[in-house]
Amino acid sequence: QQWHSTQQELQDLLKIEPKEPVKPEKDKVTAFQNIATMYIKYILAFRNLEECYDQITQPQKRILIRHILDGNIGRILELKKDMVDLELLEYHYFDDILTDMKLTPADIEIPVPRYFTAENAKVLKEREKMLDTILARLAPEDE
Repeated sequence: QQWHSTQQELQDLLKIEPKEPVKPEKDKVTAFQNIATMYIKYILAFRNLEECYDQITQPQKRILIRHILDGNIGRILELKKDMVDLELLEYHYFDDILTDMKLTPADIEIPVPRYFTAENAKVLKEREKMLDTILARLAPEDE
């Protein structure tokens, strides 16, 4: 069920995406609003895709969803770069857009994908052990 709604959401996003290069928007505010709206929609799609990936047990669908997830993350990064280039700021305020879309800031937080932590668990454990040994060496002797 969630997979089908996410597919529909992605199809709607693809309909909005320009198929050929568009003329630059002269009004910076309007340009930013357009890019930010797409950015938020892609984040929402990412969260749904990530949930689908975590829940689906069919290996073929997991491979497909992983591929779509990676593409979605790439598009989020492209839109973020466009917003930074447009406003010359790393942090953006989406208050008005979030209000229009009836969302909260928590809805657009980008979580670390669960597949990333699951696939890199061994590396993360090794890093944690290394940090523990470094911290143990740096700890004061009188304790």
